[in-house]
Amino acid sequence: MKHRKSLNRSMFKHVVLQQESGQTIGSYAKEIGVTLSKMQYWVSKYKALEKTQKTESDSGLKFINLGIFDIQESIVDSIAPAESSAPTPEPLQQDNRWPQMTLTFPNGMCLKIY
Repeated sequence: MKHRKSLNRSMFKHVVLQQESGQTIGSYAKEIGVTLSKMQYWVSKYKALEKTQKTESDSGLKFINLGIFDIQESIVDSIAPAESSAPTPEPLQQDNRWPQMTLTFPNGMCLKIY
């Protein structure tokens, strides 16, 4: 794996040097002793990597930190036994939070992510 990483760095280094030199891909490939098709492959890989990195940095997608919600306390409260010996039904509690995302499936099931 280390060999592949050093090879990737080496090929990307050549792509950058070729672009900075102003030479054509063919003349630069001939100068460093690689085939034109290999140099074109390196350039295409380099451009694909640049495009991927640009897309990832430009996208507005961010992770939602789910740890900020008090999920553990609500789970513990619902599992804890009632203090009285007679079982009494607990009223359903309304959730006062707004969901970050709501997915509604064709069968009518609704998944809310807080």
